Amino acid sequence: MASLRIARRYATALLELAAEAGVHEPIYEELQHVAAVLRASGELRAVLRNPVIRTERKRAILEELFAGRVSELLLQFLRLLVEKRREPLLPDIITAYEELFFEHTNRLAVIARSAIPLDEELQERIIQILSERTGKQVLLRPEVRPELLGGLQIQIGDTVYDGTLQHALQRLRHELLRELPMHRAFTASPPSTDHLP
Repeated sequence: MASLRIARRYATALLELAAEAGVHEPIYEELQHVAAVLRASGELRAVLRNPVIRTERKRAILEELFAGRVSELLLQFLRLLVEKRREPLLPDIITAYEELFFEHTNRLAVIARSAIPLDEELQERIIQILSERTGKQVLLRPEVRPELLGGLQIQIGDTVYDGTLQHALQRLRHELLRELPMHRAFTASPPSTDHLP
């Protein structure tokens, strides 16, 4: 999609500026703060997406939210996004920056979803296994999803390794539904033999 390409271009420019200044890691951390604010405020997301709201108003809102909480470099970048009317892409730019930052620093972002919180020992074991297999520093983000029922779901980029009970039950249900027509054919009543002597 064109919007994702544009987001990646802005993220690349930001990473290059941050790397030149030797602050690519602090900028990554500041962007995590910005992302958390965006996730927490549907109103802010709506304002940024609304083309009717004036540029000055959007800039003032971002200044109020982030001035003094993020570096001047990131604040200038946010102002630039508003001036170029690219502020609706901010969530995608943050995601793209994270991907580029991890490539740049040989890190791997991993999401581990489970029905109940993972204990520290299991988290460390997951990190160890993935680090050994990939040769990268693994940053594990656990997520609790009760609907998964049990087991573990690992996501690395767009790839999901699903070992959850929910997934197993869905697979079993699918297999049963696929087999049922054949099962009914075998268990159907035999044809009537009333006409035989």
